[in-house]
Amino acid sequence: MTKRESLRIEDVIKLMTYAIGSVGFLAIVRYIGIAYSILFVLLCLLSLFLDFRGGRRIPRWGLNITAVTVILLSLSRITIADPVTPTVEGLVMLLAIKFVEEKQFRDYMQIYGISLLLLAGSSLFSIDISFSLFFLVLIFLLALSIVFLAYYSQDPEMVLKKKTIITIGSSSLIIPLLAIPTTLFLFVILPRTNYPLFDFLNRAEQAKTGFSESVRLGDVSGIQEDTTTIFRAQMAEIDGGALYWRGIVMDYCDGVSWRRSGEVSARSFPSLRGRQIRQSIYLDPYGNRYLFGLDRPQSMGMRGVIASPDLTFSLPRPPDRRIRYDTASIVSPRSVEILENEAPYLQLPEVSPEIRKLVRSLTEGKDARAATQAVHHYFTGGGYSYSLRDLPLSRRPLDDFLFRYKYGNCEYFASSMAFMLRVAAIPSRLVGGYRGGYYNEMGGYYIVPQRNAHVWVEAYLDGAWERWDPTPASPDRFLRSERGLLFRLRLMMDTINYSWNAFIISYDLDKQVSLFKGMQGLRLGLSLKKGDVVRYLFTVFLFAVTAFLVYALLTRKRPEERLLSLFLKRMAKLGYERLPSQGLEEFVSAVPDAQVRERAERFVEDLQRISYRDRAFTREDIRRLKGTLRSL
Repeated sequence: MTKRESLRIEDVIKLMTYAIGSVGFLAIVRYIGIAYSILFVLLCLLSLFLDFRGGRRIPRWGLNITAVTVILLSLSRITIADPVTPTVEGLVMLLAIKFVEEKQFRDYMQIYGISLLLLAGSSLFSIDISFSLFFLVLIFLLALSIVFLAYYSQDPEMVLKKKTIITIGSSSLIIPLLAIPTTLFLFVILPRTNYPLFDFLNRAEQAKTGFSESVRLGDVSGIQEDTTTIFRAQMAEIDGGALYWRGIVMDYCDGVSWRRSGEVSARSFPSLRGRQIRQSIYLDPYGNRYLFGLDRPQSMGMRGVIASPDLTFSLPRPPDRRIRYDTASIVSPRSVEILENEAPYLQLPEVSPEIRKLVRSLTEGKDARAATQAVHHYFTGGGYSYSLRDLPLSRRPLDDFLFRYKYGNCEYFASSMAFMLRVAAIPSRLVGGYRGGYYNEMGGYYIVPQRNAHVWVEAYLDGAWERWDPTPASPDRFLRSERGLLFRLRLMMDTINYSWNAFIISYDLDKQVSLFKGMQGLRLGLSLKKGDVVRYLFTVFLFAVTAFLVYALLTRKRPEERLLSLFLKRMAKLGYERLPSQGLEEFVSAVPDAQVRERAERFVEDLQRISYRDRAFTREDIRRLKGTLRSL
């Protein structure tokens, strides 16, 4: 056999091992330091050179000392806040060291074990859709490698034809193909708990730039230029003008910033009337404890949620990873509420004479509603513009915005309007959240990016809090309408990730119980009519036939294998058993009967001639060989 037609089993094992190690590394690379990634790649390149080009190896004792040093350094970096990252980085270095070694059977097995540990370690950071892909690839590679490793353990110098390697590999894939449906079945039926045993090991996801409990004018921290997603809301598509996602209410102003005072000025929760919309929110960690809901949330179905009469909902502490919760909201521009004390919403720091004069010119002689409309129109009438650049930063940002620059972001517009309403003795407050988003029709949910962070005003008029948005930003900024190919591809990938999180990550005990109840209801609802029973049986029959055909295709022997099997059975009937250690030629040459030996040698010579030429068996070849078999 030429080198082109065959491969050494050791080379096959090496290639499979590098593939397995690469999968383990790729599963974890985004969570480790760049220095570890670079060092791993360099050591792997060195290992490839030594394995396939040859060269002087580093003594094993030196590599063992290095490995022990790596383990000790990793242990010294472990902290209570993050025990996982140093451990994973240490495993990456151990994997690279194992590659550099001159590898034997146990070294290959250790590389496989470390690669599995790296994949398991990646699940402590995030179990997203990429984890499942890495898991499937690793399972198939391990199944193949372990089978080839069994051949390698018998004879490291073994040489196999490429056709034989493909045959062994395709047969080995039956193991993971059968294991995957079994794994899915166990995933569905095994009891689940809402309190994971090893959850304390999970590293907190890095919080995104988000809201705090205060808004400082000009300090936007780049959030309104950040295109990353903050949350997704599964719901029906609605009019874009109603897409206000409520988060934080701020009522205390010091002239430079607004914050939440914590005072409760209402007797009870407000009365809401309007269209109710339910949402399932998937919120990424953003560094604060407030939850978001459409317009005016009524409730949020999540354990430990703290509800406030100003229609804000929060957790005891900021979430450290993606969470899911259900909320019901009323879409309405106003909420009826009786205030016990209006003073917190009229509080003001020192007001400049210029602002008082401006407010007087806009509101003098008007009732509260007309005054509010006048102030709102002052900002939206064309005299001011929206901008994120060169924002007014001074000790008097409101005065500079109103009388000097006349441009700013939503914080300046909302702060100025609320401030001016308070000067006019109209209770007001700021609401922080998000505005708009773009709808993913494939997945049936809104994607809301960080850049849609927004602040608006609520004014207390006629016994109700009403929403007023003075920011003259273009609707395109908040309501995305991209339709390019790249955008559609991003939406498709986002749909896949969303579905993974919705149905896999969020699969808990409640969903499990609902699934079993649904199955029970399906069973009880089956019709026992003759026609329906026939259809059920026919469906089961089709499923069984399909499963059998798939199994037959996966386990179908090649023509030469079937012919060889028939030959050995024929010879066994004649009283000639082939020993495990005998080759075909050796076996037939030992047959004492000259006539049987001659015909057997003719069959073996013809079979091997076709096989060694590496060509497909034709119908004529099979007919001729079967004729030789019948003559035995």
